[in-house]
Amino acid sequence: MAIYCLQTLVDITDTGGQLNRAFPFKTQTGELIHDKYTLRIAKMQQQNFNTLIQCLQIRGNVAWDSYPLMAKIVTAQSNFGSVYEGAHKSWAFIFHSELTDIYADGNNPVGGLEQDLDLIPILNFCKETATFPINAFITQDSKTRNTFVLKVDDKQHIISQRDDLKELIDTYINR
Repeated sequence: MAIYCLQTLVDITDTGGQLNRAFPFKTQTGELIHDKYTLRIAKMQQQNFNTLIQCLQIRGNVAWDSYPLMAKIVTAQSNFGSVYEGAHKSWAFIFHSELTDIYADGNNPVGGLEQDLDLIPILNFCKETATFPINAFITQDSKTRNTFVLKVDDKQHIISQRDDLKELIDTYINR
């Protein structure tokens, strides 16, 4: 099994898709939906998550055990593009595939996935704090990269300084 960690500045909150209910209600992630505006944001978040999943599954099936995690990060200490300065909201999504090198491209274990994701349209102005030059996942431009993927290696699985990700990755590895 291969484990991957995708990090993005795009709001990919998985709201659960059960959004056709009477106000007020909570999504599966606990967000309160109480009017048309909050419903619109929740639908756009879900559409971004669905788009991501469809892109991940172009090359094969993937599975996941938890929702994307949102945290505030300092972008200078990450692989995001140089135009994103200061603290921003970031979403991390841990997923796995039974195929070990499903996204490999030459020496880059995630190069194929980053090519697949590059310039795929997204809906922005959900709850992200960064502004993108185009409404898309950007993986190839070092200045404007808003999404990157890392393959989690069993020997070197500490790929992030975020404790929540370390704990989640350890859960995958130690099953």
